[in-house]
Formats: sequence, C-alpha cells, structure tokens
Amino acid sequence: MKAVKIREDFYWVGAIDWNVRNFHGYATVRGTTYNAYLLIDEKITLFDTVKLGFEEELLKRISSVINPEKIDYLVINHIEPDHAGAFLRVVQAIKPEKIFLTRNARLGILAHFHQENFPFEEVKTGFEVKIGKRTLKFIETPMIHWPDSMMTYIPEERTLISQDAFGAHYATSGRFDDEVDLCELLQEAGKYYANIVYPYSPQVQKLLQSVKEMNLEIEMICPDHGVVWRKNPDKIISLYERWSSYICDPRVLVIYDTMWKSTEKMAYAVMEGALEEGVEVKMCK
Repeated sequence: MKAVKIREDFYWVGAIDWNVRNFHGYATVRGTTYNAYLLIDEKITLFDTVKLGFEEELLKRISSVINPEKIDYLVINHIEPDHAGAFLRVVQAIKPEKIFLTRNARLGILAHFHQENFPFEEVKTGFEVKIGKRTLKFIETPMIHWPDSMMTYIPEERTLISQDAFGAHYATSGRFDDEVDLCELLQEAGKYYANIVYPYSPQVQKLLQSVKEMNLEIEMICPDHGVVWRKNPDKIISLYERWSSYICDPRVLVIYDTMWKSTEKMAYAVMEGALEEGVEVKMCK
C-alpha cells in the first residue's frame, strides 16, 4: 500500500473501508474512507489517525514515504473513534515529539486510553506552529460535529484540513474530486451533511463567517472522509453555505394510499395544483 501524493511533500496516507454499510445509523452503500495526511517539512507532521483495525494500512502508506518513527508532530483534529480509534497504536509506532489538539480532545483521549504520558500541547483558534517552510494554523470548530473538533489551515499551501466537515462517506480508488463521478460525490456529500452535520448548522455558519474574517484563501480542502477537494473547493463551500442556511427548494411530496382509486384521484389533483405553480412534485403510493 502506497501513499498518494497530493502536492509536493504532502500525502494522503489514510485507509479505505470498502465494506462498511452502516455508519452513525445510516446506510453507507458506497463505503467510506478514514483519511490521514502526511506533511514533510523540517518537522514532519501527521494529521489524524484512522479507525482501529486500519492502523497497519496507515503505517504501510506512511512507510512508502518515510520511516514512521521520523514523524515529529501528530495533529489530532477530531477524536471520534473512526479517526482516533488507532491513536494509541499509532503513537506507539511513531513516538511523536508533540501532539497538538484542543483541550476537549485531550480530555477525551485521557478518558478513553487512561494514560497520562502523552506529549500533548493544547491549542486554540489562532495558535500557530512553524514546522519549517510551512505554518500550521489551528481553528477550533466545536460541535462540527463533536466538542473536541478543530481544523488545521496551512497558509503556504492554501489548504484546509477540515476533519469531518466537507466530507462524504465515499470509498473510491480516486483520491480527488476530479477523479470521481461528481454527481455521486455531491449526492454523498449532501447525505453526509444531512445525517451528520445538519443539526449543527448554526456552528457551520459561524465557521464560514470566521473563514471570511480570517481571510483564509482556500485552494484545497482535505476532509477526514471521502476525497480531497482540489478542483471544486468553492462548490462544496457554497453548498455548506446553502445547507446551513436552511434554504430549501420548493418541492412537494404527495404520499397516499388508496383502495378504489378515489384517494388517488385526489392525490393527483394535489399534484396538478402544485405543478401549475411550477413546483417540483413526487408521488409516493
């Protein structure tokens, strides 16, 4: 298993779960990925880990680029088990000098793994770490979609490592949005937002406003699930702006049952009335 080069010295080293069919209670008919990213600089940095059971896949991909023990920093953007389940095994393998994470993430990891000897360094929004030619800029994003969540922005690369936001449960051999069926990708991104992120739309609005206020130039988005948005980052950002604003297209779903077709006639009359107003209609018996 080999890493996938995203840009010079920047790699995808995550894992693909082709077979998962249920995630957070909804059907994942196209599987998913557990994305992790490796940045080579004076301080070599790994962003996130993977679900427990996929750590060997992660370490093999890292090993195709460097010896995992050469990793200096580990950034934990999100501690949900599909991203941090393999945390302990990965830390034991790479022995990082520092682990950057939010306070809530630190508390969560300590409560889960019951160890105190991790080289944690807590960060907040605006905290920056120089790793050589590049800078890591951290942005706390609580309740998008867990209390511990944060994102990492790399200004020199104009790249946002966005943890679960902007993701999709979409297992594919392509690692980029321009290597997959865009219609499928957007369908899965929409389903992901509806099932995972939608309850936290006010927090998404705050995040998008913060991005504007911080003048972040985003040319590429690297989420924790799905593909890297390198061609259409503006597309998924604009969709998040729309979805989080609770803006809906006018649509009508007519659900009915009938024994002798009388109710069906009424249902079709409702359909005709909606169509006359230019509204999209679906019928469901």
